[in-house]
Amino acid sequence: MTVRVALAGGGAIGEIVARDIYPGLTTVALTAVVDPDLDRAVQVARHTGARAAGALVDVLDEIDAVDVRVPHHLHTEVALTAIEHGKHVLVEKPIATTVEDARRIVDAARAAGVVLAVAENYPHLQAVQDARALLGENAIGRPIAVRSTRAYQLDGVWRRDWREGTGPAGGILLDQGTHQVSLIRQLAGPVVAVSAVGSHETLSLTLQLASGITAQSLLTWQSPGTWDQTEATVFGETGRLDVVVDYEQHLGGCALWTPARSEHRGAENYYASHAAIVNDWAAAIEHHRDPLVDGTEGSADLAVVLAAADSLAADGAFVSL
Repeated sequence: MTVRVALAGGGAIGEIVARDIYPGLTTVALTAVVDPDLDRAVQVARHTGARAAGALVDVLDEIDAVDVRVPHHLHTEVALTAIEHGKHVLVEKPIATTVEDARRIVDAARAAGVVLAVAENYPHLQAVQDARALLGENAIGRPIAVRSTRAYQLDGVWRRDWREGTGPAGGILLDQGTHQVSLIRQLAGPVVAVSAVGSHETLSLTLQLASGITAQSLLTWQSPGTWDQTEATVFGETGRLDVVVDYEQHLGGCALWTPARSEHRGAENYYASHAAIVNDWAAAIEHHRDPLVDGTEGSADLAVVLAAADSLAADGAFVSL
């Protein structure tokens, strides 16, 4: 089965998946690229020979699914249009910009019987999966704390007025907070309360987890990022686990340390997770199963981020979920 996909959005992430991901996949075919800027749609479509169009409605009769890569505040409109026409949907993180809109998308997909997946990278990284397996084996004893970091400078193709501004899609919390919340939840479970302090570009989150442990996360657009970063550490009573993310080479993986043992698993590049996301979505469509990150999971991550925004507005007071 080959899933015919329309890519909605020809911006930075749209071009990356059209150029670097879809040409190497065998279970999906990128058959259309849609962007209100038709010239941009044409430029992105050339990577696979897809048809370029200015509106999604122009290609709905030719596709099975829609990959939504538009700015955050447009996710709901595009996703609902696709779902209303019976198309499967992959939506870039965050699933929406409000809890209410996320619920609308999830409910609509369930009612239509289509597969809804959210493009959250970390659950698809082998490093995260290996860390989860080691935690399940009690490799570091009882976890006592988690720390995560997302540090880089916003530049190049990633600079967008909608991302940097103060509108509904603006700021690092909505743009990158979902990543870190997803990562922490994968490693340590549900979040029950969150506190946030900082600014539009640099934030510190403190998350209270259902397990009783505390996680801390630093998000910043104001520091030069390195190509390899330890983006999460789980501290246990008998050791620690590091999730190392590599954006340039293929050295990412999971590092385990205890007084008696050290081990590094994996050799991956972060961007390989984009292919894993699309492949998992396509497999979910073919086999009528849930994707690894479904709408409910994406909504749970968004809820934590939006609670953090409420905390930020309340001078760092803890907000319960």
